[in-house]
Amino acid sequence: MFNLRGKSNVAQITRSFTWMMLLIVLITGASISLVVGYRLTRNRVDEARALTKSLDRSIIDDEPDWNRWSINSPINTKNTFVKVQTNIPKRKAHTFYSKGTVKFLKADAYQMPILRSVWYLPKYGFLYRASMKSDHIYYETWTSFQDVSHIFKLILEVLVLVLILCSLLGYFIIAWLARRLNKPLASLTTAAKQINHSANISYHEALPVPDSPDEIHDLGTEINQLLKSLNEQVLRDHQFVSDASHELRTPLTAIRGHISLISRRGEQHPEIIPKSLKFIDEESARMQTLVESLLRLSRMDHVTIERQPLDVNQVVQQTVENYQAEISQPLQLDLTAGPLMAMINLDSLQQILVALLTNANKYSPADQPVTLTTSRVNGHPTLAIADLGTGIDDDHKAKVFERFYRVDQARSQEIPGTGLGLAIVSRLVDLNHAQIAISDHQPHGAVFTLTLATK
Repeated sequence: MFNLRGKSNVAQITRSFTWMMLLIVLITGASISLVVGYRLTRNRVDEARALTKSLDRSIIDDEPDWNRWSINSPINTKNTFVKVQTNIPKRKAHTFYSKGTVKFLKADAYQMPILRSVWYLPKYGFLYRASMKSDHIYYETWTSFQDVSHIFKLILEVLVLVLILCSLLGYFIIAWLARRLNKPLASLTTAAKQINHSANISYHEALPVPDSPDEIHDLGTEINQLLKSLNEQVLRDHQFVSDASHELRTPLTAIRGHISLISRRGEQHPEIIPKSLKFIDEESARMQTLVESLLRLSRMDHVTIERQPLDVNQVVQQTVENYQAEISQPLQLDLTAGPLMAMINLDSLQQILVALLTNANKYSPADQPVTLTTSRVNGHPTLAIADLGTGIDDDHKAKVFERFYRVDQARSQEIPGTGLGLAIVSRLVDLNHAQIAISDHQPHGAVFTLTLATK
């Protein structure tokens, strides 16, 4: 049994619905009591007035036929009291009392402040007083509300009993329903705790998603999507650390080897010093480039950029003019006529262009041209950089934008690089709300297609 005063979902549902049910029962019972009490009271008042009128009809030839009235009247002398006074001219005044009326009138009576016709007598309870004067005859009746009070008391007792039963039964029924409705959510919580406290995490864990209710199903699905995204990010980070360690360990090992070589054999063989120093300089420069690229990627994870409308053709021409002297292949431009406007950051576009051109330069023969084409496809500005190199297999196309990923034939030292250039391109593309894709170039090579946003 759970704690009713707890803050759990089950406890709050049980508490709220129990109070709501009791309030409904209380309002319903009070309404019934008021309606029934009013009707019973009204009937008693009508009976009292009818009794007074029946007394008036019992007068025959200006003489009260008391015997006839007492026989025909259904008066209950235990809760109804009658007093009749006659003051007919030239006749003797008379006063008639029903049974017990004389004793009743001697008792102390208290008039109600608002309902002036209602009186309270300690031994008789509440009574309704009705009076009428007709033809020198005064009629006074007192009708008790004792039976009304009894019925009203009985209703209140039944109401209290119903409240108690509803409290007990409703509490357990609502608690059972609340636990049943909360069971899928509790299962999700238990599964999440098991994953959170698991000693061996494979980063492929997922929560069990119930088929119903729909809200819990949707919540479980969204949590699994979030968990999948986080797991993928953790795996990428682990792979990133592993790859970064490998990429840094290789030049460091080589540098330490050449330093050891100089220390051991530098004096006897001074001719190896220049060669070793050159190697150390090249490897340290490669490490510096690698570290700077890592820092750029790290900053991009938390950076926001400002985009502005730019003429893509103009940016391409300026970038190619500045870059042409740094590559061996000839560059062929095929620009669309007129301005080609896009919403993009100027520095980002220039960095993307330089990175893609550098990549094409690395994997293309020196005598084969690199083609840069601009166009408008489905209303979007598009850039395509095509080379005539070895191309990229379909299995590698989805991975070349990952950090440190390089295809097998590119891992040799013959082709320089850190494996971070295309990862930086991918991040810049995302920051500018653009898209990039890789396709095969005919007869051979690869085409990097950049689709830019217009707003």
